[in-house]
Amino acid sequence: MAEFSLEKVRDLLGKQHIRGSDKEQKILCIRIRELVEMNGEDWVKQNRTKLLEEWNYIVKQKIIT
Repeated sequence: MAEFSLEKVRDLLGKQHIRGSDKEQKILCIRIRELVEMNGEDWVKQNRTKLLEEWNYIVKQKIIT
């Protein structure tokens, strides 16, 4: 599957502003694409609140350097 754009990820997560640096957002795009491959787009949309909470924690804690 091709790499997801940030616009595609924003659409799936239902949020136009997603925290993080360019590097962090690129990693998020990869991870969301992997989740879509494993579980489908509907699953990502159904779990978007939890995914965004986890993402905000990752960014806040500076887990990706």
